[in-house]
Amino acid sequence: HLKSLMRTQVTQLIKHERIETTLAKAKLLKRFADKMVTLGKKGKKRHYIQASSFVRESEMVEKLFTEFAERYKERDGGYTRVLRTRRRKGDNAQMAFIEYIDRPDEIRTPLPPKSESEKKDIQEKFLKATARFREIKMMGEPVAVEISEAEMQVGVADWEKDNVEADDA
Repeated sequence: HLKSLMRTQVTQLIKHERIETTLAKAKLLKRFADKMVTLGKKGKKRHYIQASSFVRESEMVEKLFTEFAERYKERDGGYTRVLRTRRRKGDNAQMAFIEYIDRPDEIRTPLPPKSESEKKDIQEKFLKATARFREIKMMGEPVAVEISEAEMQVGVADWEKDNVEADDA
């Protein structure tokens, strides 16, 4: 039942590019809708077969592989947005819009895709922040311990040559 619901909603989302549903369904739908756009961007025959086995209308599969593939060629992910709207009368369920970004008539304009240099800067910042810590086990529980500068300089080659003694040996 859930797969059938998601297939129908993905098809309708591709067709209308914005639909209103409950917040829980919108969050789940986001995963499937983003995967379909990723298949459309890849553009090979096997990806077309995979997408057509999930999307219910062949015209919408064509739209994925032509219009959406062109629209999102510079974007690495995050093709959809979920926006909370109102509470439904009757059962008070939280409703939400789910929409594709980078299209005309958007509710809110998206942030532009990050350039390659920005992506590299973010990755380096993350690696630098996490390289200072390593995980060791104390009494069976993993614990993050700060590493000194000297320990950070030890390379993989040193470990492979057994020039460095392991702490837990």
